[in-house]
Amino acid sequence: MDFPNVLLQIEEACADMQVNATRIAGEQIIMSFKQMPGNLEACKYVLEHTQSHNVQFHMTLAIKEAVIRDYSLYLKEYLMNFRNWLLNFCLQHSDLATYVRNQILHTISVIIKRSLEDYHDAEKLAVITDLQNFVSMGGYGQSIGIGLSNALVDEFSSTKASNVGLPWDFHKKSKDFFENTYLLPIFELALRVLHQKLQFYTTTTTITNNNHNHNITTTNGVPYINGSHDQLSSSTSTSPTSNLNLNSSYSSSLITSLSSSSSSTSSSLQHDLRNDTILGLSLSLAEKILCWDFSYKNDTLLAGTFSKEGSDIIEEELFITTKTREFPANWRGYLIHNEVLRLFFTIYKIVQQTETMVHHCRQCLIQISGLHGDIFESEEQIIEYVIIMKQEIMELINNLSNNVAERPIATLEYGPDLLSISQMTRRLLCTISLPILCKVPEISTFLHEVAQLSATCLRESVMIKDNYGYFIEDSFSTWSLEAFDELLIIWVKLVQEVQSYQRPSHIEIPHHQSTFNQGFIAFLGEASYHIAATYIDTRLEIAKYSTNDEEEESNNFKDWDTYGDQLVSIAILARMVGQRVLEKLQILLHERLTQLKAFFDIIGDNQVPSPNFTTITYIQESIHWLILISAFLLADAGEGEQPLVPDSLMRLSISQGNLGKNHDQLVLLVNKVSEILNIVSKDTTAVEINNYLSPRVTETLFWFFERWGRTYLLIDESDYSSISINIVRAFGKHESQGEGENILKYLIGKIKTNFILWNSDPDPLLQMVKLLNSYGKKSSLRNGLLHSNNFPDLLTFFTVNLDHFPQMIHNSLIQTITIITSGASDEDLKHQYFQMITSAIEKRFLAVLQRPDFENIYQQPDVMIEVQNALEMFDGLALASDYSNTQLIYSFCSKYFGFMVKLLHYYQSCPEVGILVLQFFNSFVKFQDFGELSKDQLKLIYQTIVELFESYSSVNLGKKRLDAAEEEDEPYADISTILDMLSELMAAEFQGLSFDDLSKEVTVTEGFDISSVIFYGVNIIIPLIDINMLKESKKRLDAAEEEDEPYADISTILDMLSELMAAEFQGLSFDDLSKEVTVTEGFDISSVIFYGVNIIIPLIDINMLKETRLSYQAITPLALYAHNEERKKGEAVVQHLCIPLDKFLQIVLECFLFKDFEADLLDPASETLVALICARKGSYNTLVQNIISQQTSPEIQTRLHEAFSTLSAAIPQTLPEVLIRRRDVSGFREVLFRFLMNVRGFLRMK
Repeated sequence: MDFPNVLLQIEEACADMQVNATRIAGEQIIMSFKQMPGNLEACKYVLEHTQSHNVQFHMTLAIKEAVIRDYSLYLKEYLMNFRNWLLNFCLQHSDLATYVRNQILHTISVIIKRSLEDYHDAEKLAVITDLQNFVSMGGYGQSIGIGLSNALVDEFSSTKASNVGLPWDFHKKSKDFFENTYLLPIFELALRVLHQKLQFYTTTTTITNNNHNHNITTTNGVPYINGSHDQLSSSTSTSPTSNLNLNSSYSSSLITSLSSSSSSTSSSLQHDLRNDTILGLSLSLAEKILCWDFSYKNDTLLAGTFSKEGSDIIEEELFITTKTREFPANWRGYLIHNEVLRLFFTIYKIVQQTETMVHHCRQCLIQISGLHGDIFESEEQIIEYVIIMKQEIMELINNLSNNVAERPIATLEYGPDLLSISQMTRRLLCTISLPILCKVPEISTFLHEVAQLSATCLRESVMIKDNYGYFIEDSFSTWSLEAFDELLIIWVKLVQEVQSYQRPSHIEIPHHQSTFNQGFIAFLGEASYHIAATYIDTRLEIAKYSTNDEEEESNNFKDWDTYGDQLVSIAILARMVGQRVLEKLQILLHERLTQLKAFFDIIGDNQVPSPNFTTITYIQESIHWLILISAFLLADAGEGEQPLVPDSLMRLSISQGNLGKNHDQLVLLVNKVSEILNIVSKDTTAVEINNYLSPRVTETLFWFFERWGRTYLLIDESDYSSISINIVRAFGKHESQGEGENILKYLIGKIKTNFILWNSDPDPLLQMVKLLNSYGKKSSLRNGLLHSNNFPDLLTFFTVNLDHFPQMIHNSLIQTITIITSGASDEDLKHQYFQMITSAIEKRFLAVLQRPDFENIYQQPDVMIEVQNALEMFDGLALASDYSNTQLIYSFCSKYFGFMVKLLHYYQSCPEVGILVLQFFNSFVKFQDFGELSKDQLKLIYQTIVELFESYSSVNLGKKRLDAAEEEDEPYADISTILDMLSELMAAEFQGLSFDDLSKEVTVTEGFDISSVIFYGVNIIIPLIDINMLKESKKRLDAAEEEDEPYADISTILDMLSELMAAEFQGLSFDDLSKEVTVTEGFDISSVIFYGVNIIIPLIDINMLKETRLSYQAITPLALYAHNEERKKGEAVVQHLCIPLDKFLQIVLECFLFKDFEADLLDPASETLVALICARKGSYNTLVQNIISQQTSPEIQTRLHEAFSTLSAAIPQTLPEVLIRRRDVSGFREVLFRFLMNVRGFLRMK
């Protein structure tokens, strides 16, 4: 090879790559060169003779790729010499660009890892010896040593390892060897360099005090840590810090000297720090090691499971978790030693003005703040560790407080410091158990400082606005609020742990701690009040900067949702000192109530000038937040269950029983909120006052009574072992002399008044509907509403004035009043109420449909809006269905089934109407109680649904669908709704049936079978599903899960397929099945199965866990059916299933062996695999032979053959028609797991 010519071509190609016109040609030349076999010597020549950094970079990449690709072509000695040449090249060229040097070191680390299995023990030992020698050289050689250490840690880690085309076993063994042999010595090197740098900057700043106490042993003038030279030969060593004396006074004096030095000296120091590459690399190295993912705590990982590509070991999420990595016991002398811990804190103080270094140092401190597990051998060690950490963290808190106090406005500069200190504190206090914390000397002093910091963070979280009303971007507030959230977790943890120890069922704290613990509990109470009170004050301060309701919640997220977690935590703290917080809230609400009354009095007096609008805005915003906090304090959300009065509040109210209900703190606070509702529910004729009312405050008030009412209103005394007489008398039932019914009557009146007041504003109206809906779902409150003498008036008001309310509330309003009225015990009254509701719906629906010119005007916008509104109300009625009103709702809705189907055809070009039609039938099927309907009624439902599917199919098959990006609101909403409808149909018919029942025909009436309807719907839907919908399904499902909302996606159809196949394929031949499920001409179940193949296969490839699980569950019954039919009647009976089953078998087997595989899928996948193997034994044997023959290594072929032989021996000869997990295939699953742990290790490549 003509090396000079190669050099010329490579330099020209790299130059061409910098020009757009010739970039592609230049890239092709470089790519061709990289792919040349045996090009290492050419790369070496180019590296030696070029002056271009770009050329050096690409040659280093070429070397890395050549070593990975052609490793077997080179002798081990050659590669070792080449590695040494690269190291010397780095040493001899100190002017290398940083990115070139880093790439060379990375390439060296790849060579070391790739050659590791071929190295002898002495050669492996030489790696660490080389690193130690480099570090001992000082200067540029030291930077090479630390840089190479960084590269090695990356290369041997789980997340940053290069793709070298070797099996998982290789990467796992390499990581384990590195972790057990290299990692700790490299950490020692990092500590040595950090100590050396600390000594250097100490000398630079002329700090000489206490230097005679610093016994640092040196080798060749460079400090090192005792015990670091012989780590490979022994698993234990003496303390690495036995000769260091970095006590707290030294740290303090160092920082004092740094801060008091002249400005020129300080400037010079900061210049030195910014240019200190070695210090930056050492801190980065320490950070990576402290974040190492130790294998000994992760040994349950399924073989062949690689970390996700591009995952970074230093991710932000890692540092907001409660606990740090758990280090092995042999790290004890290197991490929990006093001097090592103080070392990082001292360096942190030095590098404050160097952004990158201080970031690395912060992460190191966060990691060492949460040490736990085997690294401690006794409780005494834990206490000593906590003592050191709290001292250092307290000093950081004090330094930060002093720095911030010196500036008139806290700025972004201190934000990261504040957050990191909070994270350190959180890790320390949340990791150590309460009994051990109680034994730490002066822990209360430290907690007092943390409480002060928590309050400071709250006060600083007030976002300041400039003169134009915009929030100052670089303010301290965002950082402060994040830091407060971290600290708030600490207090919640402490309070909950104290409460758990106070419960009789918990193990008691030893008697000798009881006095201290009582003092601790008292302190915790004071801290809790301090934080809760400061939170309230801060929210009122923030209220001063609010502008208007629309701007505050323009994103449609309510404050009780946005700040819900924070408010729950504050409520936990506040309940510990309930009386004091309740008193504070009551006083503040009384003040705002007085201000509100005075404001409205001024407005009502025409002789007095109108007050400033900002005044009422502040009052309303304050009321909003005081009510929010009060609601979270008084009651829990209790989603899915009946929320009870919190224990601490119940005890408080019981203790005030002798005072009477009018002096009970809980009752007084609720009364104060009621007074505010009175004030804002003004007579609608007072126009001047109405202009100043806030829909947001009204909405918050009714949200309060919704949350509070579920717990307190008409309280059930049987739910409590002891209950407050004041709560019973104030909010209980009439038979207990309670005022609950009067409160309900009061709320009904206020709802009517505010519906009139806010008739065009949907937010407060929707909240009032939610309150009624919530009460309607609780029997005692629903009965209370129905027995209230002003409820009929409210119902009449709703139905008569429906046209005057925003259309967006019609659905929920109809649903709510139907749910409530369906609970009426008097049947005549129930029918009367129902007639009022349906008449209002029918009036609007027929007013449009019965127009003579409907066919000519149906596409006019105003007509379409009326149709949509009527359909929304029908849907609301359907949503209210239950066993008590099924017949009533069916009788009304069924009259219009035919109209609904026709609307789908009329509005085929208007998807908004079509979706509402589908949504109505979906809700109808979902909530109707089919057990209450006759066979003829069910027949009409199924027949209508088939007609609906036919109409939908005729409109949509062959129609081009908009791209998901174009359908921004609800992409694939129609398909999703139909899928949900089919699932609900199946659930309605099959619910409560056993497998034996399912194996029989579930025929509801002659000619119609629920299975046939569902299969027909599936047959229509599947052709409309493509890969884009699968991906969109995954995206929207993830979003729905985050918001805890249901979403009908492709998993619905898989669920149906799996259950239907399980139901239908038992005891039926394929011919019988095809006959039974034919509901219309041209339908064939074979199409469902073959379409199913096209749906399931891509799902297994796009990493959708839920859908993949359901895919396996859909395949299994089909395979079991084929297996058992073949045993009974011969192979010809299931010949038509061979192609899909063979395809499934290939896909499942390849997933097990070669692809990313979630361990959680092992159970369903093992059932699917064994069923497929039993159904297609011949195909399985062929696949196995093909897989073995495709392996190029004879050794791997032999290992695979032996592994498959063991697996095949565990395959049962026959399987039942239905698999019962852990009974029918438990033995096979265990063998399969061992098989996968074996073969995936050497088949899975990276």
